[in-house]
Amino acid sequence: MTAELQGTLALIIGIVGIVGVVLAIVALVIAARTARWAGRLRRAEQALLDGEPVDLVEFAVGMQARMERLEIDGLHLRDEVVSALGTLDVLLRRRSIVRFDANDDEEGRRSASLALLDRNGSGIVISAVHAGSVTSVFVKDVLRGGAGSLALTHEEQQAITHALR
Repeated sequence: MTAELQGTLALIIGIVGIVGVVLAIVALVIAARTARWAGRLRRAEQALLDGEPVDLVEFAVGMQARMERLEIDGLHLRDEVVSALGTLDVLLRRRSIVRFDANDDEEGRRSASLALLDRNGSGIVISAVHAGSVTSVFVKDVLRGGAGSLALTHEEQQAITHALR
């Protein structure tokens, strides 16, 4: 695997990892706020059941404020997810699948080559070749629309060509 492909793959993995960590942190914050809100709700409910004096208007206003805060947090989380998906789309902007029959005597195009390329035409091509009762998977690097360290099959080159269109 060449240094350029390793760098591209490391960048993709790094960005996916960072996005995952950010989403996990946001989810933890929302979970903590929800747990705190649920605890307050349980205490207020128990106070009502025990017959203690509770200001229902103050309770309702507080609940509404907390719900609005949770809704805002949910919108922020959705925006983070959309942003993360947009980043992944830019990194793997060019992609294509070519289905084919590995053997002349088989039908159903059960084999496939998947090209995942960045805007420069570099990335990987993954092929799953089904022959008889065995399926083999091959992963090859692609540099600027051509073969990296391993030769490409006709179907793999076809997937790359379709992805670069």
